Amino acid sequence: MGQVVVKYKITLDQPEDEKPDYEGIAGKIANMKEVQNVSIKPLAFGMMFIEVDVVLGEGEGIVDGFENNVRDVDPLVSQIEALEMGRL
Repeated sequence: MGQVVVKYKITLDQPEDEKPDYEGIAGKIANMKEVQNVSIKPLAFGMMFIEVDVVLGEGEGIVDGFENNVRDVDPLVSQIEALEMGRL
């Protein structure tokens, strides 16, 4: 079975009265075994997003399973968008 490299853009909900803990959420994501690199980047108007590079095995449901695990990291995780995908 081959492997797939995926670069994700993860955005968080922005509560009106507080700023999300980007560092804390990025740290939790970085601890996932598939994750190779995590960085926090500016989006717009003081908002940020978390960029994640992941190596996953090929197979049905593996990508969806990883995305679901990221959503379970924190309730503020709102969108997960695959920016790039390729085979190793």
